[in-house]
Amino acid sequence: MPNSSMAATGPPGSAAAAARWTAADTEPVTCCVCGLDGVPVYRLPPFAVVRCPVCELVFVSPRLSSPALQRLYDEPGYFEGGVYGAQSALSPAMVLQRTWTAGRLAAIARLRRPPGRLLEIGSGYGLFLAAARSAGYDVRGVELSRTGADHSRAGLGLDVFCGQLADAPSEPADVVCFWDTLEHVPDPLQFLREVRLRLAPGGVFALSVPYFSSVPARLLRSRWWTLKPEQHIWHFTPATLRLVAARAGLVVTSVIASPLRQANAGRSDSLVAVGRALPRNPSDGHGRHVATKSAGGSP
Repeated sequence: MPNSSMAATGPPGSAAAAARWTAADTEPVTCCVCGLDGVPVYRLPPFAVVRCPVCELVFVSPRLSSPALQRLYDEPGYFEGGVYGAQSALSPAMVLQRTWTAGRLAAIARLRRPPGRLLEIGSGYGLFLAAARSAGYDVRGVELSRTGADHSRAGLGLDVFCGQLADAPSEPADVVCFWDTLEHVPDPLQFLREVRLRLAPGGVFALSVPYFSSVPARLLRSRWWTLKPEQHIWHFTPATLRLVAARAGLVVTSVIASPLRQANAGRSDSLVAVGRALPRNPSDGHGRHVATKSAGGSP
């Protein structure tokens, strides 16, 4: 990891990506776990990548404000040129999507086989939801991008709510998954608490997320292609992911980081995690979770 006491300046490519935004589009934030200001790691004006001095969670502050983020996600080009870009069946993007989907559905099925209710948060164009429906799950989605939600509903006939998770219908689900979503949300601790509330008894959650301690992230530093400070506003390691999950009442039971595994094929800077809800402490009238007090970080 970069030394948190020395902030690097971003490369020309990162600067170009940030150039369309000004300080007026940004807002400062604190660590979602500890409530503290972060120590600068990289400066990519008008953004900065910072690290909490207590729990070591990495995040972007200042970052895009909510209205600016909504403008970004509503752009049709947001889904173009990446893994959602080419929709033909034989395109490399779609081959990867099908590979990841098959591996992730297999990982989920080891803990919760279909039939069952599956909720995907950040469902994009609905590709995973459609595959999960074919596998036998009763599916629904939540998507912030109007472009993605409209495509899912009109093109694939999926039940997708467009908006924030907190505003979505709250029926319990046997599986809650969110692929490459946690790094985008305003508050990952609150988001994971919402996930916990939506899990049915015995339910399973599954996620993918870029990770800040990966080899590419450590070698490339501010040139890491997945840094994307306008979009990726929280950066996790396996340790900080487990910490934030535990604070939300969830336990990560397995992590897949190898790019050779089907669920994470070709992704050297991403991990897939699967887990369950922590049991609540029956003797605690406040409904807190058994492991919360020993999860680390500040109380």
